Amino acid sequence: MMESGDRLLTEMTLTEFTGVLGSESPAPGGGSASGLAGALGGSLVKMVAHLSGEGQEDIISQAQRLRERLLDLVNRDTDAFNQVMVAFRLPKATDEEKKERRQAIQAATRLATVVPLEIMEVSLEVLRLAREMAFHGNKNALSDAGVAGLLGVAACRGASYNVLINLPGLKDEEFVSETKRRLEELLSEVDALEETIGEHVRASLS
Repeated sequence: MMESGDRLLTEMTLTEFTGVLGSESPAPGGGSASGLAGALGGSLVKMVAHLSGEGQEDIISQAQRLRERLLDLVNRDTDAFNQVMVAFRLPKATDEEKKERRQAIQAATRLATVVPLEIMEVSLEVLRLAREMAFHGNKNALSDAGVAGLLGVAACRGASYNVLINLPGLKDEEFVSETKRRLEELLSEVDALEETIGEHVRASLS
């Protein structure tokens, strides 16, 4: 399950969540942390939009939607990892059990790849909004827009590591190839946005 005990990760206090994150349990891990980074970025984008006067309703709405999606992905990433662990613990005494176990591992590993890829997709949208706020939002909140961008970058790159670590365990070559292609495409835009936002923020604040 995606819970720690009987509670969703996103229902915990910050102290509880960071405590579980730093525990001996392998989940939640980097994927859920990346999702949270993206959600924090979305929240900052929303704050800057609120502070930027009229005409920001669309940005506010988008940022809220992205924040909610990323918080859901915080839970789903840990759930996906736990499904992988369950699959590996399946019995393998007979040929039929071995076959079912292999299939379960493949299905769970694919899910554990798809979820962080979705974290990347959604966090990239946060990053695009952060750029909009950095260039066109309230100048007094420029540093906040910059931090939103950094959090979006961290979310994208962190989630990409979780995608990459799972790909070698997958047998579906077409899926692996397409995922790698999409990964490169996403990271290319992340790099460009990071540079654009960073240069603008540093130049404006110096």
